[in-house]
Amino acid sequence: MDAEPARCCFDDWVDHWSKQIAKNETVAGVTAPLLEALEGVGLRGRTVLDIGCGIGDLLLAALDRGAAQATGFDLSPKAIEEARRLAQGRGLAERAMFDVGDGSQVELPDADVVVLNRVICCYPNADALLERSLAAAGDVYAFTAPVSKGLLGWGNRAWSKTGNAWFRLRAKRYAGFQTFIHDLERVDERVRAAGFRRVHRERRRVAWQLAVYSR
Repeated sequence: MDAEPARCCFDDWVDHWSKQIAKNETVAGVTAPLLEALEGVGLRGRTVLDIGCGIGDLLLAALDRGAAQATGFDLSPKAIEEARRLAQGRGLAERAMFDVGDGSQVELPDADVVVLNRVICCYPNADALLERSLAAAGDVYAFTAPVSKGLLGWGNRAWSKTGNAWFRLRAKRYAGFQTFIHDLERVDERVRAAGFRRVHRERRRVAWQLAVYSR
């Protein structure tokens, strides 16, 4: 499972992400199939909001696939700076807006498509994140998160527990950051209660669940 550091150390990961994006369209392996699933429900002409956007690889790829405009928020100022640089270099700066912010706290703009890619697992309590992001979503809502049930769920919890022990050992650097395996059935219920129906779900890279909803 790809665990991301919180605001204390996201900046440390930006150089690594930038090297990845120089070789591939997207940073994480689960992002490419997420983009394919979003194309399946329609990106062309739509606005996209990515909460926890990192260096903006998903949003910029969405714009390349025909999205009209894209907005991304991330906790890392360095990641946002890199996202803006990439957008400028690809001639997409007029259609892409990036800002520093916590998706569970900032006022999110409405968008046709709202995405939480590898973000839910960074929050000890994802309720506020889900509430705000669902309120901003117009037609499509999508997320990727670690599988929470069965043997894979057990494995993810064991992996998370091991990783969190490492973060605690290096508390000065990680400043209390932990990863969390949330019950994805409960997340699914929250999304459905907001008026969405699930149109796509799959497991990717063994440990990740990808889900796309539409209304």
